[in-house]
Amino acid sequence: MPKLNVTHLVGRIQERIEQLERGDALEARDINALLSKEQQQVLKDAWTKQQALRKIHKPPKSNEEANKIGWKTIREVRLEIYKQALQEAQDGVGGGIEKLLHQSEVKAAHVFMDAFSKAKDEDKNAWSAGNIALRRNGFNRIDGQSYGYSNRRDREVKEMEDSLRERMEDDLSAEEKEQLELSREYDKAVAKRRK
Repeated sequence: MPKLNVTHLVGRIQERIEQLERGDALEARDINALLSKEQQQVLKDAWTKQQALRKIHKPPKSNEEANKIGWKTIREVRLEIYKQALQEAQDGVGGGIEKLLHQSEVKAAHVFMDAFSKAKDEDKNAWSAGNIALRRNGFNRIDGQSYGYSNRRDREVKEMEDSLRERMEDDLSAEEKEQLELSREYDKAVAKRRK
């Protein structure tokens, strides 16, 4: 099982608690998979205490007797430990998310600096190479732009394309213009729904 981060752990522990409350049979490895080493040790100690209690007392005949002597089934012991683990996980969510953000920032800085220094050594545009590497690895650019730089040539090509598009639209028949207008309205409606 891959290592879970704090955002997944709370949900998985809640699922396991629900399974225990329903009475589903769980294997020991499934029980221990979501618990830390300390929590696993607490679980072992609690069950050892229950086993010692079983050597001293006979099984109680009622719930009152069981509560009086502290008798618990393995399921009740596991449920108690899992509820403690859930509380600890919920308390540590804020710190865990901050840790994940820090790790992400460190990785982004590492990716950027590797590409930046490599481009510097090759006498290329280092900032551009760093931003490209960030986007390739799923991070935002350093300058916050979500698109590439537009240079003079790109602007000229865009202007030329716009003028050609306008000329072509002028040459359209009335029916084709109506179809084009309907198509644009539909695209606007779709874009509005996505927002």
